Amino acid sequence: MSISLGTFLVRQTITAAAPMVLAGLGELLAELAGVIDIGIEGLMLAGALAAFLGAFVTGHGVAGLLVGILAGIFMAGIFGICSITFGADQIVVGTAINLLSLGTTGSIWMLFQTWSQNHQLSIHLTKAESFNRLALPGLAKIPFLGPAVFDQYALVYLTVAMAIAVGWILHRTRLGLVIRGMGDSPQTCAAAGIRVNLWRMTATLFAGGCAGAAGAYLSIMQTHSFAQNMTNGIGFVVLALVIFGRWTVWGLVGGCILFGAINSLQQTLQTARYTSHSAILHAMRHLPFEVFQMLPYVAALVALAIFAKSRPGPRFLGVPWRREV
Repeated sequence: MSISLGTFLVRQTITAAAPMVLAGLGELLAELAGVIDIGIEGLMLAGALAAFLGAFVTGHGVAGLLVGILAGIFMAGIFGICSITFGADQIVVGTAINLLSLGTTGSIWMLFQTWSQNHQLSIHLTKAESFNRLALPGLAKIPFLGPAVFDQYALVYLTVAMAIAVGWILHRTRLGLVIRGMGDSPQTCAAAGIRVNLWRMTATLFAGGCAGAAGAYLSIMQTHSFAQNMTNGIGFVVLALVIFGRWTVWGLVGGCILFGAINSLQQTLQTARYTSHSAILHAMRHLPFEVFQMLPYVAALVALAIFAKSRPGPRFLGVPWRREV
């Protein structure tokens, strides 16, 4: 079924924004609890490879998704033990996680490619091994928005539900009050009998699971394959968008949609400059493709510079908690 350009752009915007929202929700909860994990890029990358290998070995996309989530939790556990349990600098540990994940996934992928070539196996997942879009009956036929919004992967719908749930929990429940309290006043939480480091570790592991699922989305849903460094800086953008969204769920979602829209537009422009009869687009033929690819990241940096100081983050963000005896 052919769709209009507008519908295509909206669909691609949602497709690009979904993994950022998913990873961002976990990072948001962790940061509100006082933990900043800049290793989210590495967690997503580990999840992407683990999900691909899990789906390839088992032949089931759901199994691959679960393996990707577990990989994210495992890497987040390493981060948590180092930075929360032993009090190491969170920025340093997060950087180490990114480097570890980049090197490990690259090495494993090269070995897998060699093995698959020797056995004449494809490195692309089949339909049974991956996920396909799920069109919601009736809703997917709504003009314009139907094919764009209601013909997405199942994980996109779950991400929307999770965003609503997280927003409600943070501002309508005692759990949300505890999470926000650990980032703003951990000593008060400790005085109330709350085990701050245990709760922070739980939030960190949840963030790892979300990042692993977001990585799985990239490999077994969006591309049905894996590539070295396929996250391509998305994790760092998520970190910026959490700040851009002023540590709120809907600010984060709005930032992700904006980034996804600009990313979708630059991809369309790269093609249109060769196929369109517009003089302006035709003049863009001589621009390197890197100019278009950097547009979403430039927009993220500009937005971060504008909104970074509009609202301070959690007071004890990145500060290890040591209860005074």
